Amino acid sequence: MKSNEKKAICTVRSTGEDAYFAASNSAFGFQSYYSACFDTARIGRLYAIKGGPGTGKSRFLREVAQKGTACGWHSEHIYCSSDPDSLDGVILTKPGEEGIALLDATAPHVYEPNRPGYREEIINLGSFWNGELLRAKGVEIAGHSRRKQDFYRMAYRYLAAYGEMTATRDELTAPYMRTQAMRAFAEKWMRQIPEENEFEEQIALARSMGMRGMVTLDTYYAKAKTAYYVEDCRGSAAVFLRMLYDIAKQKKLAVRVSHDPFLPDRIDGLLLINSGIAFLGFEGGDRKNRRKISLRRFVETGFMHACREEINFAERMRREMLRGAAGCFSRVCEAHFAVEEIYMRAMDFGAKESFTRSFCASLFK
Repeated sequence: MKSNEKKAICTVRSTGEDAYFAASNSAFGFQSYYSACFDTARIGRLYAIKGGPGTGKSRFLREVAQKGTACGWHSEHIYCSSDPDSLDGVILTKPGEEGIALLDATAPHVYEPNRPGYREEIINLGSFWNGELLRAKGVEIAGHSRRKQDFYRMAYRYLAAYGEMTATRDELTAPYMRTQAMRAFAEKWMRQIPEENEFEEQIALARSMGMRGMVTLDTYYAKAKTAYYVEDCRGSAAVFLRMLYDIAKQKKLAVRVSHDPFLPDRIDGLLLINSGIAFLGFEGGDRKNRRKISLRRFVETGFMHACREEINFAERMRREMLRGAAGCFSRVCEAHFAVEEIYMRAMDFGAKESFTRSFCASLFK
């Protein structure tokens, strides 16, 4: 992809937080990792936040996280895959305390408590809106919502086409991939990492495409002592990262894993937690601790004469499909914030903020 094309849809964000995504807009529709992120033994209490757009769910999550951090808790910030300016959840942990999670439990990542009361509770921010005002705007809300869904469907068609073009590219390049040599190379890299007691996996996506285009969070680069950027050549990076993951699993390592936002069966990032080494299929972060692994030697590009034109066409279509999806998501953005503005005018934010303060006081007493 040319540099000007990258700039059109890609941004890297340095949040200074332990930040990631727990869902993505993929070639197969909306892909949620909520169960992997929130149904874990480290979380003892979970609060499912309900409410419409513009009711302050993200601000509520951020204010609780800030209060928790001030009280000595470690906070993980989970950003919305469609609107990366908003939070979808926070996870708070502290030695000697049971973990606390709060998440946006509205569509498309609906979460209904299956252990209500003793582990999970619902917080309804809809109790602070004026229903009469919303009913008066019902037709307008419905119109914006329909347009939003229409552009989501179009975006998913583009992403599905991206998936098909990726499969075409991979079929064409597979005969020229030196997978055995690549496997030996992966084993050589992992030989320096000592075995551990039990394989532990935390799913934490670094990238997502939504209403702000393609956004990459720099958390993996920021958390790593040494980060290796795995430079792709004709799809080889995904193969190499899967090999590293499989070896990490065999060695029973604790890992943080980022899945490809468009193709969920693929890995685009792997952090070996205890050693602090990261292997990443995307650029970003501080260049001081970043090194590069080139996989070009494992792809026999010089022998691709017979299908080079088809491969290049598939690569070009992959780029164009992402550009088309990004355009649709920008139209989703227009409809989404039109609805959000209506709900904001119907909210009693003074009462909601008073509730937030009392909730934090009770939670961190």
